[in-house]
Amino acid sequence: MSKPAKLYTKHLLTSFFLLFILVGSLFWSADWIRGILANAYQYFDVNLPLSEVYFTVIFLSWIIIAVLVSFIFYLLLTFHTRFELEIWNATKSIALSKEQFRKLYNNAPMPYIMLGKNAEIHEPNKATLRFFEVLPEEIDNKNFFSYISGNFKDQAEIFFEYYKTGIPIDRKEVDLITKNGAVKSVLLSIFEMKNLTDSSKDTGLAMIFDVTEQKLLDKAKTEFVSLASHQLRTPLVTTKWYTEMLISGDLGELNLKQKEYIAKLNTVNKDMIDLVEVLLNVSRIEMGSLPVNLKITNVEELTESILAELAPQIKKKKIKIEKQYNDFLRNINSDPKLLRIVIQNIIDNAVKYTLAGGMVSIAFEESGGEKKMIVSDTGIGISKVNQGRIFSKLFRADNARNLGSSQGTGLGLYLVKSIIESMGGHISFVSEENKGSTFTLNL
Repeated sequence: MSKPAKLYTKHLLTSFFLLFILVGSLFWSADWIRGILANAYQYFDVNLPLSEVYFTVIFLSWIIIAVLVSFIFYLLLTFHTRFELEIWNATKSIALSKEQFRKLYNNAPMPYIMLGKNAEIHEPNKATLRFFEVLPEEIDNKNFFSYISGNFKDQAEIFFEYYKTGIPIDRKEVDLITKNGAVKSVLLSIFEMKNLTDSSKDTGLAMIFDVTEQKLLDKAKTEFVSLASHQLRTPLVTTKWYTEMLISGDLGELNLKQKEYIAKLNTVNKDMIDLVEVLLNVSRIEMGSLPVNLKITNVEELTESILAELAPQIKKKKIKIEKQYNDFLRNINSDPKLLRIVIQNIIDNAVKYTLAGGMVSIAFEESGGEKKMIVSDTGIGISKVNQGRIFSKLFRADNARNLGSSQGTGLGLYLVKSIIESMGGHISFVSEENKGSTFTLNL
């Protein structure tokens, strides 16, 4: 029998039992009541047959009252039963939800760990045990942050302070060490779980996203690109020398048609060399092998030399160039080679994506101790949909592709951001589609 049926049966039997007791006690005491009434009516000189009528009325009234009391009692019990059943159903539902959550938690493919007040490990799920290659008793009550690799010791201390003060940790890259000493790269997230009734029982939930294989794959791809680029660069440079020798007439005079073809070949070859240089720089950044050699740099001269290289394009498209230089430009502590790559990409993009008759503005400002380069254009701009991905590797905005330019690689701005940040700077931009863009470099 189900719990609801048991409760209703129990309360119905209780009500009938109460009715039986009340009515039974009335029948049991009927002679006693009749005797009292007879004595009372005799004392007051009342006709005895009349007392029998009174007795019957009282007796029947008492039976009716007993039935009503029993019925009311039954109704009260019924309401109580419903209330009790609601509590029972709610408790059962909560217990079922907890059980389902526990199963999901334990069998989730991603490592989840409950943390105590001082980041001690409680209830690691099965994926966590597989990740750390341990048994539950080997990891239980250990400090979670002790599993962070020594290379991230400073971050581990900062994360521990964050955890104690309730600051969430969201997808931070760290290395974790397993029981067997293997180092795994992960994205770590830790969020506080508050206890609404007792703050001393607040806990945390750690989530681990293993990116070890992804990083190894990226490293392999980067090394391949680096190797391939090195191998490509040598024949391309050799081709460049020979084409320049042909153009200059060192190997004999060429007719106009031959010079035209050789010039086109030289241009294509130069584009290939530039692409290889970009790929090499990207691979160096990703492998952490791009050297930064800071020294006093004259940014004004650097900018002028870049504009001189772009002069044919600027002249062809009749683009107006506005320049606003500052005295501090002659004395900036930076890596001139890397800074040239950054500035060249920004100005080249401004010229490339500004339509004929447009304008490009280059300004340098100093405020609050920060030295900034601001490059604005009246070009095609960047749509809001694309703005969030503009610094992503191999990404090109939709309108840039639709413009028909095949020169873009989708690596320029990714490279710019990586280089400027490696030198301690910062890049930001504002843009509106079909109106232009403004890029700001904090040098």
